[in-house]
Amino acid sequence: MSERVTSTHDVSVSIVNTSSMELLLACLESLQDATSPSLSVEVVVLDNASDDGSVEAVRERFPWVHLIEQPFRAGFPANQNAVIRTTSGRYVYVLNEDTVSEPGSLDRLVAYMEAHPRVGALGPRIVDPEGRPLASAWRFPTPFWAAVGAFTLGRAGIVQSGRARARRVDWAMGCALLLRRNALDEVGLFDERFFMYVDEPDLCRRLAKAGWETHYFPDVAVVHHVSQFSANVPERRIVEHWRSRRKHWAKHHSPLGARAAAFLTGLQYAARAALASLLLRLPEGRRPPRVNPTFGAALRLNVRNAWFGETGPGLAELADEWNERKRRSAPAEAAQDRT
Repeated sequence: MSERVTSTHDVSVSIVNTSSMELLLACLESLQDATSPSLSVEVVVLDNASDDGSVEAVRERFPWVHLIEQPFRAGFPANQNAVIRTTSGRYVYVLNEDTVSEPGSLDRLVAYMEAHPRVGALGPRIVDPEGRPLASAWRFPTPFWAAVGAFTLGRAGIVQSGRARARRVDWAMGCALLLRRNALDEVGLFDERFFMYVDEPDLCRRLAKAGWETHYFPDVAVVHHVSQFSANVPERRIVEHWRSRRKHWAKHHSPLGARAAAFLTGLQYAARAALASLLLRLPEGRRPPRVNPTFGAALRLNVRNAWFGETGPGLAELADEWNERKRRSAPAEAAQDRT
């Protein structure tokens, strides 16, 4: 990987990190083999006010990474846009800090985009740390597909990833998403009214309306871990997800369509919660490993958020709380520095 320069690059890799130092270091380590010298790449890490030494660790181990040290915490779209606006690559590779790339993967992604000039967004195959495939491309969350999900428990036609061949999809997960700069110039960047979640289907929907395509590309696999930023606050994560869903439906559908989509999506969660309650009555060894009291509680919380509105603060408030604590502690820290 070459050191960042000011000339135009082939790819700008955009990574946002929030106190996930070990995962971030593993991500950057893997990127060193993800591309060949023939591809000009710049890697930019926006540090979202981490407090675990992430900045110092990256500066020491990966001096070729361009660091943006942000003193406050913001959401995924705002942070990604901040990086995209400072970069010059013909392609922007939006990448989570909790991912690991395989050797040569970025070259193969770019080659596919070069061969398909109307593809504005390309999502690789996403797997968990054990190599098991994860759903990573879906139909747009319309009222129609919400109805299909309600009556099939999300099992029919909604997930579009998982097949062996590259194919056109509605939208792909933003944990690893290669975007064409020309397409972004035409439709705009991520919508910053979303704090986190559902910003990818919004972007892919705007791309589709402008005649660009989103493709799923299984020839490249990216390992996705779970970032510490939201893993320990599942209730807030669910609230934030529903807040973003409602914003998406309000933006792209009529008020009636938005209400129908919320009700039908909640109906799917209600059916799954009822099924989980039945499975919990089975002996532990006979029930699916994922089915446990915590899983059932999460399903019921989704139902409440769908049918009765958000049940409490989400991830946006978590960032606001952190920013407020930092603001209040700043005078005391400044006084201590002067002594």
